[in-house]
Parts: sequence; C-alpha cells; structure tokens
Amino acid sequence: MALPLVGPLLDAAAVRGFARLLPCSGPGYDAETVYETVEGRGIRPVIPLRKTSAVKAGKANPPQCEHGTWTFGGSDAKRGASKWRCSFGECAPASVWIKASRLHTLIPRSTERFKSLYHQRGAVEREFGVLKHQWAMLPLRVRRLSQVQLHVDLTILARLADAAVRAKLAQSA
Repeated sequence: MALPLVGPLLDAAAVRGFARLLPCSGPGYDAETVYETVEGRGIRPVIPLRKTSAVKAGKANPPQCEHGTWTFGGSDAKRGASKWRCSFGECAPASVWIKASRLHTLIPRSTERFKSLYHQRGAVEREFGVLKHQWAMLPLRVRRLSQVQLHVDLTILARLADAAVRAKLAQSA
C-alpha cells in the first residue's frame, strides 16, 4: 500500500515548485492518515469516500433538521472546521462548526467545487493511459530500479519534446 509515501511525495512536489498542489486521488487513498498528512501541509485533499460502515451509517452526511439538509457556509483552515447552516435559519443554533476529518473535509464532497476539482483527475488518468499504452511504459522490458527510472525519464522527456514541437507548430500556424 502506497499510503506512507503520500507525505514524501507531497514534500518532493513542493521542492519542485508545486507547493499548492491539490491531491485528487481515488478512494484507495481514503484513510485518516492521508487526510492528516495532507492537511498538515496546508493542502486540501480531494478524495471520494470508501463505503465504510461509518459512511453507510450516514456519519459523513451534512447535518439535518426538520427543515431539511443544512447548507455549507464556508471553511476555516485555522479552526480546522467547516460551517454548516440551517437552510431556513430558524434552528437554534442557526449554524454549527464541524471539525475537519476524513468524513467531513474542508472542501465538502457535496459542493460543486469538490466535484469540479475531482473531475479534473480524469485528465491525469488519460495522460497516464497515453504514457502506458502509446509511449511504451506499460510493457517494461527492463529490470532493476535504476533502469526503470532511466526508461521512465527518457519516455517523459520524449513526451515533453513531442508536446513542445506540437505547441510550436500550432503557434506558427
């Protein structure tokens, strides 16, 4: 399982200038340790929930009252919580702060922002597919980590060179 590598990966990305990276990953990374690691670096995780017993019991749902489901009212990173409000404002209290956790993130899963960020993940997955199937990274025919690293580095370099040439041709056309 690659979960212990999340912290070092984010640190390496920050060193390379990707400090405000929003990690959009699949439900396989839905673990409390991942959320703590990512939030500890001041980054908001965008990870869908796995269907655990807590999720099935409805503990990840927004608060509700007799007026219906409460609406998201914003997040406070310093406080580490999200604000939820009664839709009609008639409840006492009219709003409540919910501490950020795996079940209740600072970018709530029910918001359009979360959905749009998560849908951007598809572009990365498409590029991985292109690299694996069109740029010969899936059928690796080399052994040892050093040779695999060299193969991947040369493949990425060729991909970037191809993209640069295409961009130059599009610019001159």
